[in-house]
Amino acid sequence: MQIPANENQQNAENCISENLSDVLDKLTLDQIRFVIARQECSTDREAARKIGMSESTVYRWPDEVKRAVHLMAQDGIVTALKLRRKSLAKAMLIKIKGLDSRSEKTRQSVSTEIIEWELGKAAQSVNVGGNGQPIETIEYSAAEWREQREKRLKDAFGDS
Repeated sequence: MQIPANENQQNAENCISENLSDVLDKLTLDQIRFVIARQECSTDREAARKIGMSESTVYRWPDEVKRAVHLMAQDGIVTALKLRRKSLAKAMLIKIKGLDSRSEKTRQSVSTEIIEWELGKAAQSVNVGGNGQPIETIEYSAAEWREQREKRLKDAFGDS
């Protein structure tokens, strides 16, 4: 039985994502920052300078950092999610500090945001139809959708 090419590609991408996720779990925040910077720089030296680290520090890091650089070149989404997850606690502390702000407006805004995270937003009515008429929907295959998107972009921006 032959597996379709796009299924093979999806399996390879899943494998890369899982490997990258495992490697990133072992890295510090500075090492992850380097891995991200390295994607935009042609050398380790340039990436180290970009994040304010010394070259010697970067060169002493374990091989997992180099492996993460290689894997990230193949899947940047996993790195972004790991970075977001590692930053969540710090972001929450900053958000909660807003409860003690001198500004009533800030305290109200932060309070509302935290309440809505925990309890959900209050029910709101939304009118999505026009004049009581049903909304027309069109279903596209992926290829048809790309074709329509390209057409709309050309219409909006020309053929440049």
